[in-house]
Amino acid sequence: MDSIPPTVVRWFHPLKGGLWLLFLLWTAGIAVVWTWNIGDRQLERAIGNTDLRLTLEWLIRIGDIAWITLAAINVHGSIAASEGLRAARRWALIVCGGGFAVAAAGALTGYPFGPIRFGPALGMKLGPVPWGVPLLWYIAVVGARSTVLRALPRAGSAWVAVAAGSLVAITDLNLEPAAGNLRGFWFRLANPPFAPASFDPPIMNYGAWFVFGALFAWMLREDRAHPDARSRSWKPVIVFGLLNAVFVLARLGRICRG
Repeated sequence: MDSIPPTVVRWFHPLKGGLWLLFLLWTAGIAVVWTWNIGDRQLERAIGNTDLRLTLEWLIRIGDIAWITLAAINVHGSIAASEGLRAARRWALIVCGGGFAVAAAGALTGYPFGPIRFGPALGMKLGPVPWGVPLLWYIAVVGARSTVLRALPRAGSAWVAVAAGSLVAITDLNLEPAAGNLRGFWFRLANPPFAPASFDPPIMNYGAWFVFGALFAWMLREDRAHPDARSRSWKPVIVFGLLNAVFVLARLGRICRG
């Protein structure tokens, strides 16, 4: 593991705790907003104070990308603490870089996710891809891999990759109903072009999430020769579980609202 100066550790420790608490609180807020589909119209009817309403509207507008960013920061920090800065940086480069590449390919060519276009909700774009998309990949892949290793600590790297890829695909399956219709993360271009856009992904979309999720997970390696399961952080698993819980709640909320 990389050597971190003690002064840096002492300075970072309260910040790390604060970011973790902020993520948990933000997750609770996002769960309420997604489940009940709270937006400007609902706030206008419910809140008479203009300043408070405008503040809440702004928080909702930035809420999704702030939530995803907080989740990625906490995952990355936990990996740096348990596996070392070098491993954390390498993992981020592999998954975020790979996630950006496949998302850009999908936006430019229609493969491997179908003819996808990304909306503004996931932050500023670099080319056709908003920066929240690579962060989603990072959270999903690292969280899925950590979950598999918690459940199957003695599994070989190939089995870990396949299981992690399956969990990544399930995560996208949970996310898709909210990503388009509810939050405007992305949509599919229609064929023919003059038809309305679609929010329903093709089957190959889920296959792509599985294949690339498994590939990225397989490429991740600890620097330690024999990692001890007890030294692994629970945070990536918790973050991964909370994200999927919010996605499922959003789907249930949509069903309840009809």
